[in-house]
Amino acid sequence: MSAPCVFVVGTDTDVGKTSVVCALLSTARAQGRRVLPYKPAQSRSPGHASDADRLLAAAAIEGLHRDHIVGFDAPLPIAPGMVDDAASFLDTPRVDATPIARARAQLDRAIVLTTPELVIVEGAGGLWVPMPGGTWQPQWIRELATHVVIVARAGLGTINHTLCTIDALRTLDLPPIGFYTSQTEAPDLTAPTNARVIEKARDIPHLGTLPFARAAEDDLLAPLLARLD
Repeated sequence: MSAPCVFVVGTDTDVGKTSVVCALLSTARAQGRRVLPYKPAQSRSPGHASDADRLLAAAAIEGLHRDHIVGFDAPLPIAPGMVDDAASFLDTPRVDATPIARARAQLDRAIVLTTPELVIVEGAGGLWVPMPGGTWQPQWIRELATHVVIVARAGLGTINHTLCTIDALRTLDLPPIGFYTSQTEAPDLTAPTNARVIEKARDIPHLGTLPFARAAEDDLLAPLLARLD
């Protein structure tokens, strides 16, 4: 793939990944940039807008449809791999990389269709999520992306979760180029300093914070693009 492809992985589920990616896509659109979103696997609660639907709306690329950007879609709030075949992670472990190959082919077709200057792949939940085919999410990151970015909560508990995610990615030889924080609820007393502590502890840049309950005032895209140069 010619365009840089950034995989966005969370420190956990419901940490604000989709909101951050949507903010990046909206900023790109406002700047006249074509940024393609991709969601290799999603699980969702019935009756709620899916992550892919939100990504499509934020990107607003003419001719791009839901079927172009979703590899595996389960209308259940459960890890994608557990929906697909829970036995693959239990008594009869087995690995089938076919779903990853299909996702890569689907993503390549979407790239040809839209000719983006950047691709943003939104992962499922945290790093170690069971994925279709008895695979784990790091395998998908390795096959789909050229860069990795983390999204973490801004508040209490994020230091531990973020440092553990950074360390795990580095151990897997998938070093993240930076991290975002998302204020998923009203800021607590730790929010003003958490990102700086993480930066200092692991020598990794904080790319920005998505504020609580309102659109980001700052350009969250520019720091990411700078890391891709």
